[in-house]
Amino acid sequence: MKQHSSKLGNKITLYFVIGIIVLVALFISVLIYNTNNTVKDTLGQNGINIAQNIATLVDTTAYEEFKKNPEQNEKYWELREELNDLLIQNGILYAYITDIPKEGETATILVDAAEKDDDSAYLPGDISEGTDYKAVEGALNGTGSYTDIVEDEVYGEYLSSYAPLKNEAGETIGIVAVDISAADVQVIQQKSLKESVPFSLIMVILLGAIISFILFRYIRNALKPLTKMQDASSRFANGDLQGAEEILKTVSLKQNNEISDFAKSFRKSIGQLSSILTNMNGTAGSLLKVSDELEEVMKSVRTSNDEISESIYKIASGSEVQKTNNDEALTAMEEMTIGIQRIADSSTLVATSSSDMTELVTTSATNSKSVVQQIKNVEASVLATEKHVKDLGAKYHSIEEMVSVITGIADQTNLLALNAAIEAARAGEAGKGFAIVADEVRKLAEMSRNSAEEIRNHIQGFQTVTVQALEEMAKSAEDVQNGSLAVEEIGNDLNKVLKSVLHVNEEVQDVSAVTEQMSASSEEVLASMEQVAAIVNVAVEQTKTVAISADYQVSTVENLDKTIQTLQQSAEELQKAISQFKL
Repeated sequence: MKQHSSKLGNKITLYFVIGIIVLVALFISVLIYNTNNTVKDTLGQNGINIAQNIATLVDTTAYEEFKKNPEQNEKYWELREELNDLLIQNGILYAYITDIPKEGETATILVDAAEKDDDSAYLPGDISEGTDYKAVEGALNGTGSYTDIVEDEVYGEYLSSYAPLKNEAGETIGIVAVDISAADVQVIQQKSLKESVPFSLIMVILLGAIISFILFRYIRNALKPLTKMQDASSRFANGDLQGAEEILKTVSLKQNNEISDFAKSFRKSIGQLSSILTNMNGTAGSLLKVSDELEEVMKSVRTSNDEISESIYKIASGSEVQKTNNDEALTAMEEMTIGIQRIADSSTLVATSSSDMTELVTTSATNSKSVVQQIKNVEASVLATEKHVKDLGAKYHSIEEMVSVITGIADQTNLLALNAAIEAARAGEAGKGFAIVADEVRKLAEMSRNSAEEIRNHIQGFQTVTVQALEEMAKSAEDVQNGSLAVEEIGNDLNKVLKSVLHVNEEVQDVSAVTEQMSASSEEVLASMEQVAAIVNVAVEQTKTVAISADYQVSTVENLDKTIQTLQQSAEELQKAISQFKL
């Protein structure tokens, strides 16, 4: 365990050293960043001071006059020369004055510091690249401003600073801009870092080494109890609880930390486990003794259960036979009762039908007399109708004779009209009116003849129908007479049937009464048989229930026997397992 705890301490120390290295790297990065910003801020603030100094030395009165007309005039050249002298005096790269840009716009150069013959100088109105409102906002507020270091292929590295140009009234009338070379900034930064970083790095490394050594010593001392606890856990894994407990007693618990708490809990757990195993060993012995006694008892119980089960099955078998016999007797009785009930119902139905038949025969006999009388009435009506039809036929002959007379008159009238028309034609114009009248008379004669012919045809049809009606009436009269005789015979037969039906009705009433008594008696016997069958069924069901209970008891005893065997086996295995521990 010494090796393992040493590895754990080395890992913790290594992680701590790595953390210190990361912190040192972050510290150096922050130091370099702050140094660069400090140098840049110093350079920018120096540029603001130079710009402010130049702003105080510029002739603002001349500048205001020039600003009114920003051209290359005498005022412009004076300001340019003056600004160039200030540039040389302050040792800066560039100096120029711009107008005040509006928000979002870029400033324009008004005066650029340069020699008079320098053609590269900016002229009034040229755009000052990079000098926008945001860059000079600090100068407009009166505090001044500067840009970041700019790297340019032509002009190299430089930094621009801005200061307000104010007139005598304190009003800002322009912006003084100066460009300061930043070529020496990197040299200054490296010099500053060379002076500060080594000392800081040495101090941090030395402090980290001291803390790492102290931490390593502390961790090694704190993890020292783990060696003995590892040995104790190995003995515990091998079943030597006593040896593990003795080793844990030698562990120092002076330090109040998680390791000491774990050692206390480990030692307490081993003590409790040893006590539990001792008790379990005693309990396992007791279980073996009790299971042996239960095994003997189970043998006696199994024998008794087998005898009881055999007896119950015999009783159940006899009960089943008795139940079958009772069911057969009950079925036969039910069938007999149903048959008697059917006979009773049939007798009742026959009695009812007999009574109905008696009434029907009586009614039929009475009705037959009425029918005979009605048939006689019909016969009289038919004979009277036959007489009337014969009279009608005679009258048809009279009408036919009258129609023949009308036809003859129409023929004579037609002939006269024809002669009149011939005479009118001979008379010429004087006979035209008479000819028209003769023609109309002829038409009327024709119509009369046609009507008479139609009447003759209808009368002949009526005569034919009358002859047929007379023949049918004669036949009907004969049929009615025959029917009347038949109905009288039926009436006589119905009277004979009525006497027989009355006798049968009396016999049926007697049979129905006897059958009703038999049906009532059979129902009482059936009710008694059903009670007996119900008692037998209950007895059979109870016997089955007892048999099932006996089977369940046998199964329970067998399961209990298996449980006892399992308990014996478990107790033996428990004793065997406990014997592996040294208590």
